[in-house]
Amino acid sequence: MTGIARFAMQNPRQAVLLAVLFAAIPLLYWMSAAIVALVILRQGLNQGINVLLPALLPGIAWYAAQQEFTVCLVILGSTSMAAVLRSTVSLPNAIMASILVGVLTIFLLPLLSPIWIEVLQQGASEYMKTLEETVPQAATTLGPWIYPMLLGGIAAMLQTFAIGGLLLARNWQSKLFNPGEFSIEFQSLRLPIWYVLFTGVVLVMGGSDPERVSWVSVVLVPLFFMGVSVIHAVVAIKQLSSQWLMAFYISLLFFLPYMYALLILIALIDMLLNIRKQLKDTA
Repeated sequence: MTGIARFAMQNPRQAVLLAVLFAAIPLLYWMSAAIVALVILRQGLNQGINVLLPALLPGIAWYAAQQEFTVCLVILGSTSMAAVLRSTVSLPNAIMASILVGVLTIFLLPLLSPIWIEVLQQGASEYMKTLEETVPQAATTLGPWIYPMLLGGIAAMLQTFAIGGLLLARNWQSKLFNPGEFSIEFQSLRLPIWYVLFTGVVLVMGGSDPERVSWVSVVLVPLFFMGVSVIHAVVAIKQLSSQWLMAFYISLLFFLPYMYALLILIALIDMLLNIRKQLKDTA
């Protein structure tokens, strides 16, 4: 993939070409987001906008044809985070800015994409039928929460794609211009301690109101990425084999719900106890 970044950075026209091409291919629009983010990180926001505007055209075409606006949302999300990262030189700040992507998805999806809403409502209806057949009492209680939770899941997914685009761009920048810098930066990714309190407040609000439960998924995504960074840091500090990371990602693939919750828990513990610092001191 580094070859893609190298080709894009040789000439603005080549960056535009690749950004438009990947945005037009289904499920590869996050690559377009990464190219736009790379241009912003390396050359600034003004040059990045020159690549961003053409890259949005396929997303606009997708929306006109199928009312599918997720392409534009992910590209704009990665662009915004790249601008934050360039201005603040803080990866945690950029990751936390991704919350805006999730929040916008929650508010805009019902307004701009009836197709997505139809899919979510159908999924909620089928889940309700399953609950009514197996646990009738639970169906009555959980009924109002199912659709907002599914909506939050979609928002978190798009938020994850946007963060993935940013991290890929930062990795490209490191390999092309500052070898090894991204590994150090990602392994030290640590959200501020106040994020624990913020997460707790959102959990309380989401647990008391079905309309706000979709926010919970969005707030947990940065913690998930911090948990992944803790795993990378532990492997590096302990000088373990890369096979440990391979086993970790295989486990993440096959046991995603459980690993997702575990990584969030690891991130919260690290924010309170600073696991990585203690391991470095021990080493």
